[in-house]
Amino acid sequence: MTFMKPINDWNFPIKMMATPNAMTGEPVPNSVQVIRTDTDEVMGVHGSKYKPVSHDLAVESIIDAAKAANISSDFKTKIEVYEGGRKLRAKIMWPDVTVEPQVGDYVHYEALATNSLDGSWSFAQWSQGNRLWCLNGCTTADVSAYSKYKHTRSINVEGSAIKIANGMSAFKEQKGIWQSYMGVKISNDQAESFFKKHLCKMHTRQAHTIKTNERQLENLLGLWGDERGHLGPNKWALYNTLTHWATHTQDMRSPHTARHNREAIITSAMRSSAWKELA
Repeated sequence: MTFMKPINDWNFPIKMMATPNAMTGEPVPNSVQVIRTDTDEVMGVHGSKYKPVSHDLAVESIIDAAKAANISSDFKTKIEVYEGGRKLRAKIMWPDVTVEPQVGDYVHYEALATNSLDGSWSFAQWSQGNRLWCLNGCTTADVSAYSKYKHTRSINVEGSAIKIANGMSAFKEQKGIWQSYMGVKISNDQAESFFKKHLCKMHTRQAHTIKTNERQLENLLGLWGDERGHLGPNKWALYNTLTHWATHTQDMRSPHTARHNREAIITSAMRSSAWKELA
């Protein structure tokens, strides 16, 4: 097992304490803070019933689950923290567990976990494929391996291990679905319509009024053109347009937040009737 060097330290101490009133210093009723004790920074403010899941517990749980799933001992980890430790994303990768939807186009299996101390991200674990052509994660609409936990100290590692193992079975079966996408022709008009309906909506201040985010639409159409040129005008190219858009957020002001939000958007889009009707 190889450990990649984390971008930032994720194993730091935290404590809970009452939230002081900014004016009086008296405790605010039904409010607590998560404090990072090595820096004295406030990581988040929550209701009194909140119980934090520390990042080290989140990381240990997914690593333990990966081991217990007994898929392969040859796995790597990549741990990233953001915003001074408020958010975490952990990834377990199995380089030797792959499928090949078409010759030379490999996808390997990985499991992920997110956690936050500021309440913005749930503690969640799921598995997906990672397409190796350009390292964009192939987020699937199949959420059979997805687990979402309330912030509590009770984490079911055994249950997570079973889901990771089951997720691998679903991943292997996904090869046939991806190959079927290659036989579904998609026109430029169909791609544009799908983008407008699911990825480019802009809600306005006027009630029940939705506009199209033209800048985002232009970006997606450009990505679609690139993928279509490489993979052909088919649903596989459209699929990879979505995953490319979701995972290439390095130019955004907050890349990790944009990726987190975009992955949720495309998972919802790919579970829609509009995606199923592209057949």
